This record gives sequence, structure tokens and C-alpha cells, in this order.
Amino acid sequence: MSNAVLYWVFLGIAFVLPFVIGVWLMRKTNRLGFSFWITTAMNIVLTLAAAFWWKSVTDDSYHMMFGMAFYGVSAVNLMVIEFFALFSIRKKFNS
Repeated sequence: MSNAVLYWVFLGIAFVLPFVIGVWLMRKTNRLGFSFWITTAMNIVLTLAAAFWWKSVTDDSYHMMFGMAFYGVSAVNLMVIEFFALFSIRKKFNS
């Protein structure tokens, strides 16, 4: 696989895996803060690992910064989307 394909694979993994685990934790424990902070930590670790990998395989500074920006936007989007998803699951369980 090329580095461009691996970039999108790692971006997808860093977005989907914490979300799925967060929803699973929320359904299991019904603890919003616990689920959110565990998955936020996982999101940060996976995003940093992918960003360091991208920096190591990219020679062009423009491509590197563009890729890092996408990783950052993805991490922030995941935190916002996940918080609202976990909050709605909590409301559903408490109703």
C-alpha cells in the first residue's frame, strides 16, 4: 500500500475505533465522563501516533502540514461528535 492509502486508513482507524469503544463503554457503564475521557485519551494517542508516522514518511513540507491539519480537524471533530452521541445515549438510558 502506498503512504497516501495508509494515511487515510490510519485517519479512519483513529476516528472510528475511539467512537465505537466510547459507545460500547457508555452502554456498558452509563458513565458519561468516564466514557468520554477514556476515548478522548485513546483519540489523542492514536492521532499522535498517526501524525508522527505521517511526519516520518513525508518529505514535502506542504503535504506534511496539510496532513497534520486533517489529523487535527479529525481529532477535534471526533471529540465533539462523540460527546453529543454519548450525551444522547445517557439521556436515552435515564428516560
